[in-house]
Amino acid sequence: MEEGVKKLPYEENDESFGRWFREAAKDKWESYLKGNEGSITTEERDAMRKFLVEQGTQKEIQTKLDSFGFNMQASEVLREEVALKRPDVKLQ
Repeated sequence: MEEGVKKLPYEENDESFGRWFREAAKDKWESYLKGNEGSITTEERDAMRKFLVEQGTQKEIQTKLDSFGFNMQASEVLREEVALKRPDVKLQ
């Protein structure tokens, strides 16, 4: 794991859902994090948001927040959800 990157709140191994998800949905996951959601269905987006909040790394959450640009309402809602469910993650 990269220096300075906060560890996940669980151990990710070859059999973990998080690792499988990141590999199986790699292109859509990266698109979602960067805000390019045109090819992502509503159900996929909702599942990715749930995964992001529950199992996302600090870097992934920050990338999603950065993708909102000037949409302060969307950013604040995600920040509140992360603060409530993931007090281990400290955002900028």
